[in-house]
Amino acid sequence: MQYENRIVVQYAETGIQARLKPGMVLNYLQDAATDHCAELGISGIDLLPRNLAWVVYRYHLRIHRYPLWKQKLLVRTWRQPANNLYELRQFDVLDEAGGLMIRAKSAWILTRLDTRRPVRLKPNMPEHIMNGHQAPVENDLAEIPEQTALENARSFMVRMHDLDYNRHVNNSIYAIWALESVPRDTAEACLPAEIAIQYQGEALFGDRVTAYTQELAGANGGKDFLHAIYNNGGANAPITRLFTRWQPAGNFPGV
Repeated sequence: MQYENRIVVQYAETGIQARLKPGMVLNYLQDAATDHCAELGISGIDLLPRNLAWVVYRYHLRIHRYPLWKQKLLVRTWRQPANNLYELRQFDVLDEAGGLMIRAKSAWILTRLDTRRPVRLKPNMPEHIMNGHQAPVENDLAEIPEQTALENARSFMVRMHDLDYNRHVNNSIYAIWALESVPRDTAEACLPAEIAIQYQGEALFGDRVTAYTQELAGANGGKDFLHAIYNNGGANAPITRLFTRWQPAGNFPGV
């Protein structure tokens, strides 16, 4: 079962050369997933009275072309339960001609709000969405390596604006923090072509977080980075790990 969202890129969602901002890509995906879940009766708002919530565990995005201001898009998504433990969800972002612009994959865990602990899907999901008639999603989400050096530190305060419905930092914000921590020459000359995210903890309003970025050997004129985001008031372990691959901005069509 697939779900489709039709979108027109708005000016406020774009940045340099009227390209869609990378953080907005994640927002588009989250909106499509939430709308699909709402159609199935399992959105965050549906689950809240039952003390349940979806928590994203992993994301992997490949951006082939950046959508431009006023461009019409089709966001297509589908889901598949995996071993009664979590949900896999895939996304394709297509242009008007059906050309693939962005492909992404994610993994989501169902948790209890009071304990933050995961629960099994079958006892908590409607039977008709657990019957095996979903389109397949390959589970090839890989572990992100740990950094060997904490470099290029940049700190942020969690704003009220960063929070989602459940009063936790929205998943797109962690990617924005990581992207903001790359060296300036990269940020000015390149765009992320690949983003992988592994969520391991949380941040709340008023927390101070620090993003560390370690540069790796890139390829084809691009640059690769490992990122680790720490909550400075929490345990001595990253709350999010990311990998990003950047390519020269000229490799992507602009206005």
